[in-house]
Amino acid sequence: MPLLRRHRLFLIPAVLFVLSLVYLWSQYHYQIHNALSYATRPLWDHADGPTDIIPHYFVDGMSMDERACSLHGWQLRPAAAQVHVLDAVLMSSELDLLEVRLNELDTVVDRFFIVESNATFTGLPKETYFAFNRERFAKFEHKIEYHFFPGYPLEPGQDAWHTESDTRDFMTRHLTAYVATLPATAHALVVMADIDELPAAHTLALLRACDFGAVLHLQLRSYLYSFEWALGGTPSWRASVHRFVLPRRGAGAPATYYRHSLSTSTALADAGWHCSYCFRTLPEYTAKMRGFSHADRIGGDLRLLDERRIQKVICKGADIFGMLPEAYSYGELLAQMYIQPSRSAVHIPRFIVENAERFRFLLPGGCIREGRSHDRSHRLKPLLPPPPPEP
Repeated sequence: MPLLRRHRLFLIPAVLFVLSLVYLWSQYHYQIHNALSYATRPLWDHADGPTDIIPHYFVDGMSMDERACSLHGWQLRPAAAQVHVLDAVLMSSELDLLEVRLNELDTVVDRFFIVESNATFTGLPKETYFAFNRERFAKFEHKIEYHFFPGYPLEPGQDAWHTESDTRDFMTRHLTAYVATLPATAHALVVMADIDELPAAHTLALLRACDFGAVLHLQLRSYLYSFEWALGGTPSWRASVHRFVLPRRGAGAPATYYRHSLSTSTALADAGWHCSYCFRTLPEYTAKMRGFSHADRIGGDLRLLDERRIQKVICKGADIFGMLPEAYSYGELLAQMYIQPSRSAVHIPRFIVENAERFRFLLPGGCIREGRSHDRSHRLKPLLPPPPPEP
């Protein structure tokens, strides 16, 4: 009998422990899986970005001449070369970052391509922010080529990556149509980047002047929520500049596609800024968390969308999904887990500093976000099914 009692004393806690594990797994299996995956990433994974990094040389007032090109290992383009720089972005809700982008790049970009949809990549209805706020960008109207991509609800078997691919196809078609109107001798350089991936104006001036080849990635300084939180570790690299190649029959270089993936092993160091989740209002954070291609990171935990929690996270510089950083060494992992706020607003986009009162939320000490949003999603029309594929 005493032995049976001892077994019961052991069995009851064991059963409770197992049931607790089952409950935790059922409620937080996505978060547990990600914690294990990200914690062990340095053991089994490596960074997949460019490996040939070109040192970047620049000082204020520097001329983009033969010497500047030579410093980077390139040749100066012929004086008669016709170079057209096109900046192409997919618009979500980032009106503030778009305004910073257009002002930063106005002197070096000939045409701004903006594609906007009335749905997120996950098939949720959304505001067409640019269309409803176009007057804000009247200064650049003569350079803007805007195209609306009709959103649609996801069908069974589709996911956010399917919609993103369709949207990139749509952008590629419009870039192709525009480049086809340029003189045959012209070079069209297309910047392919998210709105929050901003090349510095002097970077594009350098690439306009120098023959860097067919494609080049841009390493960008990484920031989170604002320029107060600088992330260490591997720099952002997915932004790129391509010499656009039109589709042609027969042999030749493959046609250029509007992409956001590895295109070459070569990148230019310190070419600009990547400011992730740099929004003015709290509703913009929840809209992105629900609507972008990595929306599965919510993992069913709707508490992540609580705006009071998000506000605290922004002021702490912590991960908005409560996840470990994506790091490829334990030194990098620890550095990104405990980032310290910066008190410097030096070497950031000029337009932000010149309009510091308007863009206080992007500067050190400006972590408090607005609660309101201009989103009118509650009044949007239901989405139509996707259009049939083009013949």
